Amino acid sequence: MQIESLKVFCDLAETESFTKAAQINNVTQSAVSQQISALERFFKSPLVERGKKEFRLTREGQTLYEHSKKIIRTYESLQFLLTGMHSDC
Repeated sequence: MQIESLKVFCDLAETESFTKAAQINNVTQSAVSQQISALERFFKSPLVERGKKEFRLTREGQTLYEHSKKIIRTYESLQFLLTGMHSDC
């Protein structure tokens, strides 16, 4: 599992659209679907209820979303701090 997959998942949860999540992350819609499937295999849980017109996170998906947001914020903060430390040299 990679942080990028968690970001794609969060973007999907927020936009409720595989197409929009793909556009945000500069990947194909198929790549988004594959990353979500990989996360579902990794966690051995369905994360998204896929319907024709309806999009909904499962209970496990909602839990993953909430924790993934924290992980992504921490990761972005770390990147910012380390980049700043490197530019001070």
